Amino acid sequence: MGRIVDYNLTEELEHGIYVSLLVRDLSRELMLDEHFVSQLSLAGLLHDIGKLRLTNYLYGNEEIVSPLVIEEMKYVRMHPMLSYKILKDRNYSPLILESVRYHHEDYDGSGYPSNLVGDEIPLGARIIRVCDVFAALTTDRPYRKHFEISEAISLMIDEITHFDMKIFLTFQRVVHRTGTSYKVHLADSDRDLVMKYDLPSYADPILEQFLMKL
Repeated sequence: MGRIVDYNLTEELEHGIYVSLLVRDLSRELMLDEHFVSQLSLAGLLHDIGKLRLTNYLYGNEEIVSPLVIEEMKYVRMHPMLSYKILKDRNYSPLILESVRYHHEDYDGSGYPSNLVGDEIPLGARIIRVCDVFAALTTDRPYRKHFEISEAISLMIDEITHFDMKIFLTFQRVVHRTGTSYKVHLADSDRDLVMKYDLPSYADPILEQFLMKL
């Protein structure tokens, strides 16, 4: 028996930055105000932070390679609430908290943790949902290679009931413009990343203080 998934800080931060930048552009494309954009960008950066506390739970047969098996694992499904609780304890804003807590809810009610339907799902969570799925599909994972952009969009269309259609259609315009250019590697310093990708100016010190407490 061996570990299926080994979450590590570098990979989670790379994914968080990728999602954050997509969230920023999508929110602006939706004509949302800059305060919302800034707050939701930070939510995108931190949305999966609870996964870092799951590593010790994630064991299984190394021969299991199905993405569905991994993504639907009991403990993986705990991470939105873990992320929410971690951020709530550190007094993040209500917008960030609700967006992180519900970012795995599906528009058709099939998501988790609360099986919310349609516009019951907070707008921020609906935006992160689309960006998170695309970022995951276009990134190498331990159990599969990344999908090309057209393949990723096709897979998302196959599951279109999971997404807010207006957000998804707007997202396609963003992807047409940006492609996968926001995929990052943390070889650069944190400060260089903040400047290069125009991350929220407060993200760097918050992350530094936050990660030291995990």
